[in-house]
Amino acid sequence: MEKKQKQLALFNVVDKIENSTATITELRVPIFAPVQKLSGNSVTAREFKKNGGIRIIETSWGRVEIRGRKLLTQVHRDLLDCIYTHASKVIKLPTGEVQLIFSQTKILKEYSRDSKSTHWENQTKWLKEKIKEIRDITINYIDTKNNSFDFNLLSHLDYLEEHRAYSITLDKRYIKFYEKELSINYKKELSKLLQVDHALIKAIIRWFFTHRKESKFKLMTVLEALGFPIDSPKSLQVCKRDIKNRVGELQSFGIDYDPKNEMFYYRGNEAVGFIPSLLDPKQPSDGTILIPKRTLDDLVGIIIEIDGLKKEIKSISMESEGAFICAAYIETKDNKNFRIKNENQLTREDFELEVILYLDEKSNKAL
Repeated sequence: MEKKQKQLALFNVVDKIENSTATITELRVPIFAPVQKLSGNSVTAREFKKNGGIRIIETSWGRVEIRGRKLLTQVHRDLLDCIYTHASKVIKLPTGEVQLIFSQTKILKEYSRDSKSTHWENQTKWLKEKIKEIRDITINYIDTKNNSFDFNLLSHLDYLEEHRAYSITLDKRYIKFYEKELSINYKKELSKLLQVDHALIKAIIRWFFTHRKESKFKLMTVLEALGFPIDSPKSLQVCKRDIKNRVGELQSFGIDYDPKNEMFYYRGNEAVGFIPSLLDPKQPSDGTILIPKRTLDDLVGIIIEIDGLKKEIKSISMESEGAFICAAYIETKDNKNFRIKNENQLTREDFELEVILYLDEKSNKAL
């Protein structure tokens, strides 16, 4: 019996961002270079420097001009994916910007899959630097209908004392772009995608995610779309060899590759959903996957560490005095129960976020 996918009715950009990983356009035009890092001797880096910190690429999906002190890579895309997936809260600001609140610990451990690192200070410094590099990039995108969009992805990186967490603020002009664009949700595939240790393969996988149905593309078409330096014979030779050696990895994401004909065949991916434009209700939304907001119930069953002891959460309930929520009562399986007091007299919604972030931090210590 065929499973019916849930359809998602979206009413505002916060809903859209909470249920998305990125816009399709961001993955179809080479805003994020198909590399882990750019060496100074690479063709792309030399051209970027020669052009005064500007990179211009034209593909069948449009023209993009990227300006900044550093080009964005798959590492930057990975980190944005982690933040979009694990944000504790998404808030629309009066300025028209949107703020995503997140735990640095959770993002770093999701990205690196290393729970034993002792270099926490270096890791957090590295994460902040990467986010600042994203903030410093300006993008001008011209689509195939000659519509032009000029924006920064991020406007701010902040620490919010009231939430005891960091946040990124999405640029107001980028929000307008996000509202208009078809967006994509591959959060269910993110954990597996982050384990792919080859940036070009990652970029190829993301690019194919943006296609709803079965499709086939020549290798050169895909490489051109990703901004790969196909004019470099040496780079192209290495690229073909790497793809040939990773056919099995591509297949696990629904992508087949024929090295002889240099052709990709995409079988589609049921774990990937599409979210329509908020400005074009006629845009099809089949395949949308509903990703609910995080709640306290999502923390039931996790292991936390308090005072050197590991405990498994059995249940979480709120205690109130009239309309005021005074504390969260945490039951553990070993009956070592405790309370988290609402000392700042926050609203129920804000206090729940505080409890989630607190327990997330205790869960990270238990790993």
